[in-house]
Amino acid sequence: MTTLIANPAANPSLRQPQELLATLLDESRELTAVERFAKLHDDGAAPEQAKYYRDLIPAGLPEAGQQYAFDVDLDACSGCKACVSACHHLNGLEPDETWRSVGLLIGQTSATSGDLPILQHVTTACHHCVDPGCLAGCPTNAYEKDPVTGIVRHLDDQCFGCQYCTMACPYEVPQYSQSKGIVRKCDMCHGRLAAGEAPACVQACPNGAIRIGVVDISDVLTATEQGVFLPDTPPSELTHPTTTYRSQRGLPAGTAGADGGFAEPQHAHAPLVAMLVLTQMSVGVVAASAIARWLGSGAWCEAGIIVGMIVGQLGLAVAPLHLGRPHLAFRAVLGWRHSWLSREAILFGVYAAFSVAAAAFAIMPHLEGWLPTFATSAISNSLPAALRSPLEALALLSGAVAVYCSAKIYIFTGRVFWEWRRTLPLFGGTSVVLGLAATASVAAIAGFPSPALTWFALLVAAAKLLYEASLFRHVHDADGDLRLTAKLQLGQLRPVTTTRMILGAAGVMSLLVAGLDVAPATFATLGFVSLLAAEFAERWLYFSTVIPLRMPGGTPTR
Repeated sequence: MTTLIANPAANPSLRQPQELLATLLDESRELTAVERFAKLHDDGAAPEQAKYYRDLIPAGLPEAGQQYAFDVDLDACSGCKACVSACHHLNGLEPDETWRSVGLLIGQTSATSGDLPILQHVTTACHHCVDPGCLAGCPTNAYEKDPVTGIVRHLDDQCFGCQYCTMACPYEVPQYSQSKGIVRKCDMCHGRLAAGEAPACVQACPNGAIRIGVVDISDVLTATEQGVFLPDTPPSELTHPTTTYRSQRGLPAGTAGADGGFAEPQHAHAPLVAMLVLTQMSVGVVAASAIARWLGSGAWCEAGIIVGMIVGQLGLAVAPLHLGRPHLAFRAVLGWRHSWLSREAILFGVYAAFSVAAAAFAIMPHLEGWLPTFATSAISNSLPAALRSPLEALALLSGAVAVYCSAKIYIFTGRVFWEWRRTLPLFGGTSVVLGLAATASVAAIAGFPSPALTWFALLVAAAKLLYEASLFRHVHDADGDLRLTAKLQLGQLRPVTTTRMILGAAGVMSLLVAGLDVAPATFATLGFVSLLAAEFAERWLYFSTVIPLRMPGGTPTR
């Protein structure tokens, strides 16, 4: 049997109160494990990670005419995606958000050159371009390029979530966060670099395949103007990317991305579809009605101008629904010096003002019996009749320029399906087709059917329909983005394509009947409604079947 004897020295609770207090004070002065480790680290007694990456980052800041850039050794990249994971966790990204990705290039065997087949992994993030498309396209000035380091940073608090930078960047770098309503992107871990630490991807790569280097901007411009980058990547002259990819082995001719030839429907951007169709229709209706009034067509032209003004206001009202932060829509004009989206917002604002003023002349005669005499007198004095035609002309001119700005927004991206050869005819055609069809419908309903307007609308609508159908011939091309777009429209999105063609044909046939003076009000209206629905379907396909420019991706999973 063992007897336990209480020992005051071993048990503080058995000591005197003064001794207990002294013991507790002594314990409070002791360092925790974390504090002890931190002290050892600061004193240099523990190994630092710096010895593993100090040679992978610059020793100092770039000089004038230089900037930081990613430098990737393709021969060392194993495709392990440690860089992707480190970037994701260190930057606190959302589960489906990535700022760095790893793609795959496939080189086929060549009997003539003797090249062996290869599988080359390619790690990629923001290229911190010399002329970044995201910065040039942003309407809110939410991007800045550091004048010293050249790092392209996104200013989260300035962004209102229009997502245009995701289209303007040819490498799909900016990522939209649905929960935050903004776009975010790689910033080369600039805070870590400033503190002498390596970015997450550089530090995480087990093979040292990623490093941060300093490049001469003049050398980058020379190389990218010659198209020197990677196989199966967007034209480097678009934005002049600064990332350097190195390989001692080289890449055989014909090397292509593993996802080459694969396409899937893109986001259709429903609010943009509605905004573009309605605003373009508005410009067409106001223009057609104003020109008809100048030619002495009658009082029905006033109703057309009013309809065009109302449709334009509806189109502008739905535009903010596309934004992640619609309450900040007023910021859309900030980038007017470089962003076509800002210019579009300004021009449509000017058009809205002129169209309202033009419609006021048509509305005033109907309000004279409803308003007090002093009110009608004041309005009449502020709207002298001599200003009517000039205001209509200004509405027509500003509206046409605004539609051009809308087209330039998408032409600027460099995507093949959005080239000016297609975008300008599609956007301009929508204005002409719906403008003429709506005006012909208004005239017929008012009891003044216009065969000239009806036949003109019919011819333009038929021509636009045939032009859109000409895309389908590219389905037999050997390769190319137009081939993929045609395959999408005839494949996964065939129901939308069929709907567009049927509605367009129905609109043309209805206008044909109206032009033959058979129930012109009924068939002109039916033709307009069919064509309006057809234009919505066409614009849906415009967004959902475009093939975005991007870096090589991985093997498609479906």
